[in-house]
Amino acid sequence: MILKRVIICMSIAFQVVFGATRASGQEIPRGYFAFPIYPGNANSLSGVLGDLRSTHFHAGIDIRTQQREGLPVSASADGYVYKLGVQRSGYGNVIFLKHPNGYSTVYGHLQSFSGALGDFVRDEQYKAQTFEIELFPDSTQFPVKKGETIALSGNTGGSGGPHLHFEIRDRFNNYVNPLAFGFREIPDKTPPVFVNLALRPMNIESRLNGQIDRKTFKPVKLPDGTYKLGVPVMAKGTIGIELQAHDLMPGTGFKHGLYCIEVTVDGEEVFVFKLDSIPNRPSRYYNNLIDYAAHRNGEGRFLKCYDPEGNDFKIFRTDPFNGLIHIAAGETKDIQIRIYDSFNNSSLLKLKMEGEKEGMENIKTKTSDKRAEEIWTAQSGNILKVTSTMEGEDLSAVFYGKEKEIILEPVYYQSNASVYLLDLGHFSPDSVQIADRIVSLHYKDLIPAGKQVTYQDEVAAIKFGPSSLFNAFPLSLKKEFNVLTVGAPDVALREPIEISFLPENVPQDKKYWHAYLYEGNSYSFIGGNWIGDSLAFKTRQLGKFVATADSTGPVVKLLVNSPSQIKARIHDELSGIDTYRLQVNKEWILMQYDYKTRLIWSDKLDKNRPFEGELLLEVTDKAGNSTILQTEIRKPKK
Repeated sequence: MILKRVIICMSIAFQVVFGATRASGQEIPRGYFAFPIYPGNANSLSGVLGDLRSTHFHAGIDIRTQQREGLPVSASADGYVYKLGVQRSGYGNVIFLKHPNGYSTVYGHLQSFSGALGDFVRDEQYKAQTFEIELFPDSTQFPVKKGETIALSGNTGGSGGPHLHFEIRDRFNNYVNPLAFGFREIPDKTPPVFVNLALRPMNIESRLNGQIDRKTFKPVKLPDGTYKLGVPVMAKGTIGIELQAHDLMPGTGFKHGLYCIEVTVDGEEVFVFKLDSIPNRPSRYYNNLIDYAAHRNGEGRFLKCYDPEGNDFKIFRTDPFNGLIHIAAGETKDIQIRIYDSFNNSSLLKLKMEGEKEGMENIKTKTSDKRAEEIWTAQSGNILKVTSTMEGEDLSAVFYGKEKEIILEPVYYQSNASVYLLDLGHFSPDSVQIADRIVSLHYKDLIPAGKQVTYQDEVAAIKFGPSSLFNAFPLSLKKEFNVLTVGAPDVALREPIEISFLPENVPQDKKYWHAYLYEGNSYSFIGGNWIGDSLAFKTRQLGKFVATADSTGPVVKLLVNSPSQIKARIHDELSGIDTYRLQVNKEWILMQYDYKTRLIWSDKLDKNRPFEGELLLEVTDKAGNSTILQTEIRKPKK
């Protein structure tokens, strides 16, 4: 399949000149929307559509606000407010507008809502006695005009610093690239840059420089602006390309996502990633489009330049081979990768891949270096790699499973170590023996994707839903006292799984005992319910789960206690804050909350009415512990 680059990767903003004016089935009305922060004045961004974030593609642009809060945010076009929200995380304070042309715009991380909007939200919060709220006003209740101030910019919710998060959505609620709409406030003539290129052998027969391992290469920039790899690449079988690259905008220092990626092999395009819009679908699909294991292991986010198994989030096009490269002995592949930003600035990387010949020296050659006798294991997809420096006459690897064993010889040698490869799609070993050393592996079964499956043994019961897995999953399972290890944390789940296991040494009173995910010497609360002596819970992550108790209430420190304002700092070390409630003379008072600073502060319904009488603040953590602070409102000294 040959795709013409000038049509495929040219941004909508540039295509308009030539008459190509549609994205997501809707015309792009350039000039229709005004910039929402100081329109007409030059500005810059800290984020663009498609930035690779922790669990999702960034859904809009992040407009810088001079590192401060309180800048006026104006409506980008005529319309009406159809949704308002206040969230602890996520968008924070957010406004959604609908416009006559079918598009909608979103304004997030706001400090406050303007005028009648702010009064409306506060009234509804008091009626519902809740801080977090989602509201859907009537279409006639809050009409807005283009340029009208609707809010002040802020840093609420999951924001990492003061800015305005701004989205444009089409009539189907999909995220459309705001930079396609011709905002002259954002200039950019800087091309994107290549950071790292990773190549991955995709099956047990594939090799890269004689080995099964995924390898990362550092592109070198040449004087003419193009990039190349500084080392030769030898390969055989099926290889996948993964890319770490970003766009730069002048004067910001921020690293942005790419608008488009094209990969050609011998002049034919095999992969085209182009972000005119992103479907508004669950964000966990994203974890299958990046190299999730590399991300979890601290290598950064690499975008897969191929269609991975189990993907139905189609934001790219590939050739009939899903963008994968197939190379045989003696072949040479000329590969080019061109990356673009939304302003049609581009950069090009060229590399050659040589077909590995059988009998190469690095296939079965040992060095004379002596190393301690050890056995290591590593899993990539359904491939188990066992590396051994054991010595002896018979260095066969014996894999033991349920009433079955498999004997394998070394496939190749690497740094004086023998390497064995096992397809976990056909066998689930519980241990491996080389010479006189036995290593436990704890594999139990291969869990198929797309089906509801429950695995159960004396250790645990695990229920996989039909959408839990992206692809078949070799389940490993190990219990040690109150710790259950399920798989590895570098394997991504699409939907939650249900786990039930029987911890040891749990007291009869289990009121404050819950499940926690343990990684990096820290605990993350999961919760769960006790069914007899078994702890059952749901999780979106794999890894190490601990049943433990939290019987300590949150820390509450009253900072301001006066007739005009009440302010406190709240924090819970283990389980995290669940709820808080302030009453003054038994009357509920709205408390704004910023989890990043751990601060809560009063927001009066009647600004002219002073607080007086008894103050009662109750803060509860997710484990059910409560801390109650009771005092009198301090009257000002005369």
